[in-house]
Amino acid sequence: MHETPYKKMNTVTIVPNIEKADVLPIALALIAWLNERGVKAIMHADDAVKLNRPDLAADDAGIQGSDALICLGGDGTILRAVRILKGAMVPIVGVNLGRVGFLSEVEFTEMYPAMERIIAGDYKIDERMALKCTINAADFHQEYIALNEITIERGRHQRMLEMGVYINDQIFSRYKADGLIFATPTGSTAYSFSAGGPVVSPVHELILLTPINPHSLFGRTVVLGAQDKVKVELARRLDITVGVDGFAVFQAIADSVHIEKAQSKVLLVKLKDRSFYTVFKDKLTVWDTWLH
Repeated sequence: MHETPYKKMNTVTIVPNIEKADVLPIALALIAWLNERGVKAIMHADDAVKLNRPDLAADDAGIQGSDALICLGGDGTILRAVRILKGAMVPIVGVNLGRVGFLSEVEFTEMYPAMERIIAGDYKIDERMALKCTINAADFHQEYIALNEITIERGRHQRMLEMGVYINDQIFSRYKADGLIFATPTGSTAYSFSAGGPVVSPVHELILLTPINPHSLFGRTVVLGAQDKVKVELARRLDITVGVDGFAVFQAIADSVHIEKAQSKVLLVKLKDRSFYTVFKDKLTVWDTWLH
């Protein structure tokens, strides 16, 4: 993790949680507020259609050339923004409209004061390690960027997967499991955590390998170096589902899946002087209260 001051905003991309109807008026109000202050707002074409504002639609180049992405929702909306950026290093600020947001810097009640600071350039950037995933199949070769995790899980069948994991071109282990999770330190509080993986501060750069329901004695999380390159080969020709930050990007038979540290970082806007451990404790307390 590295913090640097950043610049004033002229053009921002609004990324709302389009699945929640109550977010849409919030997005429209924020867009009007930004326009009044001389800041241009644009949106992904799909979101512009949802808001009935085709005039705000922008292509990938326009979004990747904006000064920031403002996410209205929860962590899932921030992860969607990462997918939209496709590795472009544009600052992301999360406005939490959900219950628990580990990645969101701003609560809804703080939104407008926070926006005043952001458009004036009064903020820092928290650089987070990301993962690059490359999927190789018969008629498919595609790369993806993940902030939290890459998952390889069972497809449309109930058979466990048999996977050979190679690290730096040398066989490390053969897993029989329902799947594998490859997480960043940022993702250590997400799916990896629920699968029994450790919590890791994002100041570190490493890769956590955690099996999902392993059918063997060896079921612990393995901590890999950030420079390690991983290849997963499937021993049997079974459908798999490859997930990128919780979003299924591939559901078919694959030859291999490659995971390594991405060259680009994910840039998160930072306004508050809070440690990772304070945020983790507070969010976990809210989560525990909500569950009970």
